[in-house]
Amino acid sequence: MSTYHIMIKKKKYGYQHGGNPMLDLERLKIKKSRLLDFSVNLNSFGVPPIIREKWQELFDSIEDYPTVEGDGIIYYYREKIGVPPDNFLAGNGSTELIYLAPRALKLKSVLIITPSYHDYERASISAGASVAMLPLSAADSFSFPSLNRLASALKNADALWLGRPNNPTGTLVEKDVVMELASRFSDKWFIIDEAFIQFIEGWEKKSLITEKRIPNILVIHSLTKFYAIAGLRMGGIIGDSDAISRMTDIKEPWTINGIADKVAPLLVHCDDYELRSRLTLKIERDRVYRKLESIDGITPFSSTANFILCRWTCTDNLDDLLRYLLSNGVYVRDCRNYPGLKGNYFRICIRKHEENNELVSIIKNCSLRTSQESQD
Repeated sequence: MSTYHIMIKKKKYGYQHGGNPMLDLERLKIKKSRLLDFSVNLNSFGVPPIIREKWQELFDSIEDYPTVEGDGIIYYYREKIGVPPDNFLAGNGSTELIYLAPRALKLKSVLIITPSYHDYERASISAGASVAMLPLSAADSFSFPSLNRLASALKNADALWLGRPNNPTGTLVEKDVVMELASRFSDKWFIIDEAFIQFIEGWEKKSLITEKRIPNILVIHSLTKFYAIAGLRMGGIIGDSDAISRMTDIKEPWTINGIADKVAPLLVHCDDYELRSRLTLKIERDRVYRKLESIDGITPFSSTANFILCRWTCTDNLDDLLRYLLSNGVYVRDCRNYPGLKGNYFRICIRKHEENNELVSIIKNCSLRTSQESQD
């Protein structure tokens, strides 16, 4: 039997983006209260101070038209990362570009390594492509498939979608592996999502953004996650100039709002914020992972990003945990709607030290309470 399955091109399905605490409060019949939201994967340091300092100046420009192509974002990637404008296209967050790429490339069939970000599938189907899924296994910590297995799955695909680090597993495929695959399958596109790459220490050496351009590799990047500016929607796609030109030809103008266009250049001057963010995240992520690992009924998976995927095994229903967490004022990302994660998986974002302690304590209390109830 094949290790992946083809999905119907015109498949109809309900679409829900991310966690929704209000829906879960209603579904589980829990009275609304103050919630610590661990479902959103943003930098716990919050908005960089320079944005707050310049906010009045930014607000004063609200009546002005933004640049057509997002010149401020183009400036950030050129000055901060060294990406030439010919190899870059700015977008209204990475999501716009996830939807633009399969349309511009006229993809007919794609392969998605799962579990992964849901919009890869939705964007591909919206562009008229069929979708094949290659599932990863929790038994080997969702590690990347062997090259032979991947080669077999890629035979009938035009493109491969891959997250680095992957959401929601937090795993990071070595960039040499991706480059080798792109060389081996030069007739296929490799669309790599590096929305969370800046959370990794020494990310510049691990990212494909900083590599020499390879014609069939496109790298999508987001400024939303790392700089905690989800409301401004900023990102870009990096690739060979011919591929970028194809996308530029069909992209709508003025998708970057004026505030975002002026904020992006300010982010060039956030070195201290970036250093502290990465250092604090690593310490907190490793600490929280160890604490979760010590709780009966919780299986955390090692991560390179600012979140940790976990599995609840105290009962056969994740709602038992979700109900307890919501009743105690915390919310996590229910991952059961990800392909391959129906078995009671959930994801937590790493927040501030005290908030992480609160979450771990509540999870531990739920585990102990569930264990005692099962013995009675």
